Parts: sequence; structure tokens; C-alpha cells
Amino acid sequence: MGILASAAACLRRERAAVSSRLGIALGLFVAGCSAGAQASPPAGNVHQAEAVEFAFGVLDGSVVTSESTRGRVTALLFVTTYDLTSQLAARRLDAVFRSHQPRFNAACVAMEAAENSVLVQTFRDTLELGYPVAIADREELRGSAAFAAIDRVPVLILLDRRGRERQRVFGAFGEKQLAEWLRASED
Repeated sequence: MGILASAAACLRRERAAVSSRLGIALGLFVAGCSAGAQASPPAGNVHQAEAVEFAFGVLDGSVVTSESTRGRVTALLFVTTYDLTSQLAARRLDAVFRSHQPRFNAACVAMEAAENSVLVQTFRDTLELGYPVAIADREELRGSAAFAAIDRVPVLILLDRRGRERQRVFGAFGEKQLAEWLRASED
């Protein structure tokens, strides 16, 4: 009986330790997911003199380029496939993309290595995204390409009709917020 009581006490202590660790992990996860979008800088305050030049290979073999997006406001969403907030941002961008008038360009850029293209394709298909999904090139992954310093996801970058960066948003955002930012970028 003493061995069983000792084993039961040990099991209770182990369960309590695991529950504590799970509680901390869940708390950190909820805190990270509940953080609101942080626009940096606010809409309309970025006035780049030059258009951003970029080209991203899309899963279907086409290319999303700065030249192909000029003339319309463009939303570029940088994500990872495993991040829940990235998935939420991709769905919200898709909802606004499908309903917003006037139309705007949208594309998603997965910050994943090229060998993870199957994961990126699954991300696109599972979320049923209606805009192109590309994979970042090596320069973008290293932070040395057109959109340097993307060190967290999701990041939404809004470009005006001439291809100049107007806004950069870190984290989750609402559909209404996105529609307002798009309108502000149309000016």
C-alpha cells in the first residue's frame, strides 16, 4: 500500500507540473493571438518617393511583380503557414478582397523555404484564398530584398497606386480596419 500511495502522489505532482506548464503556454499563446494590429506608421504618413520593386514566384508558376500591381492599391500579406494569426489575417484579407469596391490587388507571400511549397499550397487550398500565394525568395527570407526587416508575421504592407509603401501593419487586423486602410491608401 505504501508503494501505491507513493506512486499516486508522484503522479499527482507530475500532473500538476504538466498542467502548470500547459497553462503558461496557453496563456502566452492567447496573449500573442489577442494582440491587436499595430500599424506602423499610421495610414497616410508614409510617403516614399520611390516605388518598391519586387517579384514573387506564385505557386501556379506566374509571378506577382511591382509592375503587374501598379495602377491599383495593393495589399501584400507576409505569413508563415504554421502561424494561426497568419491564417486569420489571410482569411480576413480574402474576405475584403472578394467584396471590396473598387477592386485592389492582393497577394500573400509565405516566408517559407522553397522546399516547403507543399505546405504553402495546402495553406492556400485549405483557406480557399482567392488571391495569388507566393513563396519568398532567399533575399526576402534574409531581409535583404525590397521589403527588408520582416522579422515577424503576419505583416500586411499596403502600397498605393504608384507602388509606394503607405502602411505596414503587424499582427491581426479586422476586415473593417483593412477596408479603411485601403481607402486611405487610394488617395
